[in-house]
Amino acid sequence: MQIQSGLSLMDYLNDPAKSQEALDRAVQSQKQNLAKDLLEVDNSLDNASDKQMDETLKKMEEGQTTVSLQSLDNMISFHMKPVAEQLQDLAKRFDVNQSVEIKLQDGKWQVEGADAEDAEPGLKRLQQYLDADQGLQKRMDQLNRLSEFYEWGNTREYAAQLKEAKVSQEDVVAFLKTSRTHIMGLDSFSVSSAEVSINSRGEALKLLEAAQKSLGVKLTDS
Repeated sequence: MQIQSGLSLMDYLNDPAKSQEALDRAVQSQKQNLAKDLLEVDNSLDNASDKQMDETLKKMEEGQTTVSLQSLDNMISFHMKPVAEQLQDLAKRFDVNQSVEIKLQDGKWQVEGADAEDAEPGLKRLQQYLDADQGLQKRMDQLNRLSEFYEWGNTREYAAQLKEAKVSQEDVVAFLKTSRTHIMGLDSFSVSSAEVSINSRGEALKLLEAAQKSLGVKLTDS
């Protein structure tokens, strides 16, 4: 997933205020449209809302619109509920009781281990269902993109905080690059009959905590 912000890494590092403005800036009409989107999208997430979400994601990724981190977090929570319920129900139906990863591979969501010759029947059935339900795959893709965008936004904020804590520019840039590669490379869900989660969710904070430990710094609000 490519995120084009219109600003370079060094722009963000050299001007934290500009970084925050780029992330949070949204005219009132955009805010109203986002609120309208959330109100109109019901738990079924029909084809019309899928198209609407794709358009919103595309605009964010191309830097044509900005959404606050809080709004992104709310959107993820809102759209995650019906998808998690459906995946968890499928896991129960197919007796997938242990957590299994569903990864994005070549544009489709693939149940880990389902293509093995000795794969458990439940994993194969889960994969067959996913292959047949393109709507579910689409919603998983949207959630994955939203989560990655949100985590990358948090990462940029953390990078600015590290710079303010007098961490060297070289180390801050390394943190940004490593974090981006990690977050954008996850592209996976963990699914079982007990729980469903997006694997990129919360990764920015984990990466910050690891960076603080390796760099020997402590941010007071982390």
